[in-house]
Amino acid sequence: MGKHKRIQQCLLLFCSMLLLSGCWDLKYLDKLGVVMALGVDEDPTEKGRLQLTVQTVLTQNTTPNTKVISNGPPVTTFTETGDTMFEAIRKMTSKTSRRLFFSHTQILVVSEGIAKKGVYPIIDIIERNPDIRGDIVVIIAKGVTAKQMLEMTTQQETVPANQLYEMVSMNERIYGTSRKTTVQDIVRSADIGSHEAVAAAIKIVGNKNKSNSEQNIATMPAQAYPNVVGVGVFKQGKLVGYLSPMEARGLNWLASNVASTVIKLPCFSSTNSLMVEVLDTKTTIKTRRVAEDEPFFQIEVETTGSVREIMCENLNISEESVLNQIGELTSEHIKAEMEQTIATLQKKLKADALGWGEQVYRHQPKVWKKIHEQWQEKFPQIKYEIICKTVIRGTGVRDGAVTE
Repeated sequence: MGKHKRIQQCLLLFCSMLLLSGCWDLKYLDKLGVVMALGVDEDPTEKGRLQLTVQTVLTQNTTPNTKVISNGPPVTTFTETGDTMFEAIRKMTSKTSRRLFFSHTQILVVSEGIAKKGVYPIIDIIERNPDIRGDIVVIIAKGVTAKQMLEMTTQQETVPANQLYEMVSMNERIYGTSRKTTVQDIVRSADIGSHEAVAAAIKIVGNKNKSNSEQNIATMPAQAYPNVVGVGVFKQGKLVGYLSPMEARGLNWLASNVASTVIKLPCFSSTNSLMVEVLDTKTTIKTRRVAEDEPFFQIEVETTGSVREIMCENLNISEESVLNQIGELTSEHIKAEMEQTIATLQKKLKADALGWGEQVYRHQPKVWKKIHEQWQEKFPQIKYEIICKTVIRGTGVRDGAVTE
């Protein structure tokens, strides 16, 4: 009986092994070209076509676990043209000995020309392809081509794509004058239809002709380097303009997306300044109806801050009344930034990047049903009210200024 039982167990084990897939999709690193970034431009030689640039890692030139370049550049780029991105990717096989691997792609750089024509067609392949992640960050190359941006050498990060990605992430987290927008965010805005997308804008500062040379990173500072310059605003997938860095921060205030930032305020009795660090922000938007089909937005912002630098004379911040005054000035500054952002979006760009249409849809569905077809015309006339309150909770390890 025991012998038959052992045979049954062996047969069961053998049958279970048949269900195991094993490493059917195994890919060896030395056979892959790991793509860190994609760049899309208009084809300079033929109208209506795309020029695609990919930035791939040269693993043989980068020492593992370090940022030290061993032999040659750590990355290279390949550029090809085509009617579609998929065609251009396949045509690149004539230029590379490795299969392009997109699972580690971090950024998608789009030229202004392509962005103005519309980004929906170029993100279709990313959203549709299971080998490409949807959390790729979208960046607009302002004043330069996407190809120039991806060919630029950078000092702080060995892989240029990593520096562009970290710049946008760090700026949003520490200063709040940019926005890290992914492909998924743009797809979501397209599905909603009433919440326009934005994306970080980056330009090259310095000598653009030397941005891709070894000499660029051999000097201090670099002869050319990337710089975040606010955000680009889309309307139905097409770039219609930009928000300045301060307007971009105003947008982040409105979206409760400011984790930390600093605000410069004037001194009470002199021309000098003091700096307040914002440590926490909470924004609440309430939708009300003031007429039959007229929504009204009440925006309430609560912030907590700390005095970080004082260039003022005879300012005693140990007094509660002084801290309250600083809090009021901070609130006025934040309110002014939000009002400027709303004015630009309503009057100049006429694009609902605030998501107000989505707010009406969620909280007043009956109203939205009546006005959604005319939302593009109604958005510039929407009324609102901003209520901002700031509490200053810290002053550092001293009270007065060093100049006292």
